[in-house]
Amino acid sequence: MSSPRPPTATTARPFSWRRILLHGSITTMALGLGLMSWYISKPVTARLHETTAGQRLTIKATPDISISLDTDSAITVANSQPPWVELLRGNAYFDVTSNDTDKLEVRIGAVRIKDIGTRFSVRMQPDGGSVAVADGQVEIHMATGTYLVGARERADFDSTRVTEHRIIAEADVAPWRLAR
Repeated sequence: MSSPRPPTATTARPFSWRRILLHGSITTMALGLGLMSWYISKPVTARLHETTAGQRLTIKATPDISISLDTDSAITVANSQPPWVELLRGNAYFDVTSNDTDKLEVRIGAVRIKDIGTRFSVRMQPDGGSVAVADGQVEIHMATGTYLVGARERADFDSTRVTEHRIIAEADVAPWRLAR
């Protein structure tokens, strides 16, 4: 019979720079990828604003952009720079107090309306929409080209072209706003 062996002490691994460098580089790479994903992936969030029948609402999208909604209207406002707004239904009036161009983009389906003015309204219609400008100018971007609408003008459009462009009185830009 053999006698039981006494427990042996575990042998410690000798110090190795290679092991420290390997673990250090893995940790550094994981930390770097985490920081890159934090800074690169800033998601665009959008806020929904809507009104019911008989209710009107005025919001500040930014310190320089005020948006007034007519009754039974809905928009989404994204926090991107420059901010963009999508009109989902109804009427909206935009008042931009900054003189910087390219401060606002409004979308109605595939049509984009870029603000290069200060005050205008947008109306969504079943077959497209319309834009009326009180002061300044807006550009309507669609598949067939870009159209410029100036102060006291109104343009009706569908998804591919401007169907009517005419001169209007300033009171016709957003008549629902005057009837508060």
